Amino acid sequence: MENNTNPEENENQINQRDWFKASLIFAKTLGFLLQEDEGVVINLNEMTKIEGQDDVNKVIVFKKENQVHIAPCEQDIPEGGFVQLGPEPEDGETNTEVVD
Repeated sequence: MENNTNPEENENQINQRDWFKASLIFAKTLGFLLQEDEGVVINLNEMTKIEGQDDVNKVIVFKKENQVHIAPCEQDIPEGGFVQLGPEPEDGETNTEVVD
């Protein structure tokens, strides 16, 4: 996987394996940037919708137990907002507090 100047050439075409590897690299990078139980709110669009969850328009990408996770966000938090996750309440909802 390279950053090529002419992606139209056949040898420079990105395949699904490259996209998968890039996703893993990006997730690992987020793991270094986020603190434990810290996350960022992201708005989804047509390209980033989660298959089978068309009603989800916003997610929190967060680090928990040294792994990066994605969970639906139904709270009115602006995109790019950092949140601190608290202990999970009994109803299973994600417990968040906006970080300034």
